[in-house]
Order: sequence, then C-alpha cells, then structure tokens
Amino acid sequence: SLAAMNIRQAADGILGTHVKWEEFEHNLRKALKTESRFGPNKSAVDIGEGIGYASRCALVSCHWQGEGSELLPKRVVLKMGSCMAIANLVALLPDHQNPYLNGPAELWERMENNIRDMHNIECDMYDFMELFEGDHTVPRRYYAKAFTDENLLAGQICMEYMEDSQMLNFHERVSLVQMKQIARALGRLQADSTKHEVTSESIKTKDIFAEFTKSKPKEQYMVAFGPLKMMEASLAEPIEKVEQLMSEYYDATVPSSIHKQLGLKPVLVNGDMRTENVLVDKDTGDLRALIDWQCCHLGVGVEDLLRISFFAQTTDDRRASAPMLIEEMYEAFVDNLNGSPAPFSLQQLKDAYDLLFPHCALFFATGLSLLMKPASGISDEEKQRRHEVMLDKARGVIEDMVAYHEKNRDGKHKIVWNYAAA
Repeated sequence: SLAAMNIRQAADGILGTHVKWEEFEHNLRKALKTESRFGPNKSAVDIGEGIGYASRCALVSCHWQGEGSELLPKRVVLKMGSCMAIANLVALLPDHQNPYLNGPAELWERMENNIRDMHNIECDMYDFMELFEGDHTVPRRYYAKAFTDENLLAGQICMEYMEDSQMLNFHERVSLVQMKQIARALGRLQADSTKHEVTSESIKTKDIFAEFTKSKPKEQYMVAFGPLKMMEASLAEPIEKVEQLMSEYYDATVPSSIHKQLGLKPVLVNGDMRTENVLVDKDTGDLRALIDWQCCHLGVGVEDLLRISFFAQTTDDRRASAPMLIEEMYEAFVDNLNGSPAPFSLQQLKDAYDLLFPHCALFFATGLSLLMKPASGISDEEKQRRHEVMLDKARGVIEDMVAYHEKNRDGKHKIVWNYAAA
C-alpha cells in the first residue's frame, strides 16, 4: 500500500514513521565512521509514548556486528518528527470537542508544519551547541536530518542514550539540590550562547507557543480549562479567575520578545523545560541532561527556570526558593563568561521573572488536564499520593498567575503583550 504522504498517519518505517531502517543505519554508520552493521536482533521501542506529542521517540538497540563493534554505542535514541501522537489524542476527543473532525484540511497542514518547524529548530540548536566549549548537560548528537522540500516526511535526530538515567516526574517533589543543579546548568548554557552568533533564522524568529495558540480558534482557547474544571472541582474557583484574564493572553508573544522590550542581551532558552525533559542519574539523582530543544528560542533565561519550577516544585518550595534559584542561575552565567562583563544585572532577571510568570503559568496550566490523568497499574494509595502532589503544584501556579498578573499591571515595566519586532 502507498505510505501516507503526511506525518500524522502510520507509515511503514521505524515505529510507524517514514524513517526506514536502511536509511537510519546508513546515516548512523556514516556519522560514527564505521564499517560495522546492525545485526538481525536490532530493535526499536517507543520511549516517548504519553510524554512527547511532537515526535516519535525510539530507543534503538543496534546489535552491531563486525570489526570495532564493541566500541560503538549499543543503544541510541532516534527522535522523528511526527504528528501521530497528536492524531491519536485527537481521536479520543468527543466529536463536539474535536476541531479536526470535519474541520478544514489546513488545520492539519498547519499542525504538521508546526511539528516540522519544531524538529528543525532542534536540529539547528544542536548545530549551534557544537560551537560551545566545555561539557554541557545535553546529550551528544550523532546526526540530524531536517525536514526540507526534498525531505517532507523523514525528519530525524539520532543522539546518545543516557544509560542509567531517568526522567524527573511531575508527580514527584523535586529536591532543592536538583533545582540548583538545573539552575546552574541553565546559567552555563546561557553564557555560552552569548559567545557565538545565532545564525538560525528559526531560532531567531519562530515563536512556537504563539504559533501553537494561533492554530486554535480563540473560542477554543478560551475553553481550554473545561476538562480540568470537570476533573478537579476544587480548582474551579481559582480557574475562573484565570479565565477572566485569558482573552488578554490569547496572542501574546512575550516570552519571545521580552528581551527586546527590556533591552536585554538575549540568551538561548529551551522553552519547554518540564520535568520529563530533565534526566537525572538513577542512583544519585544528579542532573545528567536537559533534553528536548524543539521550542528553543532567544529570550531571557528565567523563562526556563519558571517553567521547570512549575513542574518540579511543591508550591511552598517554589515560592520560597525562587530568588535563590535566580541568583544561582545568574552566578553560573557570570562565572562562565570568561571575565567578560555581565550584559544584564540580577535585578533585571528578577524583574523579567515577574513579567514572564503569568505567560509561562498559563501555558503550564492549560496542559494540566493531560498531565494530571491518573497512571494505570499503580495502587490506589500511590494514585492518591501522586494526585496530592500534582494538585498542590497546579493550585499554586493557578493562584499565583492571577497575583503576578495584578502585580505586573501595577508595576513599573510596561510591556506590550503582542510585540511585533520592529
């Protein structure tokens, strides 16, 4: 049968994508400069199921054979740009909530183009990081292939698999020690990003979140909290306060324009710093890698700190540690500038934190009904324990969003929500 000519329906490659084993093996052998070949026991398992929605992520066991094969990575991660996860999610929606059901074809086209953009941004980011000196907590990339007019269906990135690591989880309370490690790693990366010019047009100009919001009609955006209110009645009251503000935030572009508005030198921002995008050592809990750079853009570094704190910390921990974590990040940033003067002050970062808070909070909060779905295969006791942790984080962010909105409205910085770069 003719494989679907899009990236949302299953094809006959690895994990139902358009990336064929032969092509993948060819690309990886070339990248590793090896004569060894995959053996008959090669395999691919889906490790992104229910976590990432913009790609298919395979853990590939290569089963290398031939001379020098013992020196090659036994397992690698292959990440392929795909809409399949979103298509599967959408298929579960009741008809009246499903905009794609009888919607115009360009809805899917726009979604697929968003996914292609995100994949290409991550490719560009790994190119950019090749310029950085020193060790950073980012996986090693073996090779990447962007989507282009010639390659519409098989965008792929192959990278190191972090053995003996695990993701942080939204249903856990992440420790302050781990948060400090993340803050320092972000600061170091941000410093290196100021030493080289970003040439990628995508990283410079794309605003993935604004694009994503615009891919939904405003009416749909306004009812984004419907499922969460039904799922968690105790949040209805704080959510309603947020809903009264939402129309103001619909087409905001603050995270990608705040550096221009405040006159700050931009740094590289991950843009999607959630617990599941942080890998830590299975035994020690130490930070191993910050992954998933599909939403990366130029901006102000506290954006990443905000996003990870919403996902990782209890409300009390987050409120108490924010100033200290901003300082930790700033210190690591300054230490890694090799003696160059800091392009902005700690106070400017703290101001940006307040201004960005509601924007990052809204993105976090609209995803909560998915994030808080109870896992299967665990005891009722464990379900309850997880639910309490998640609910505490959710309530705190939703309440604080309104508080910061009011603080910013009366504050000294007047920033424009929808800032078109002059």
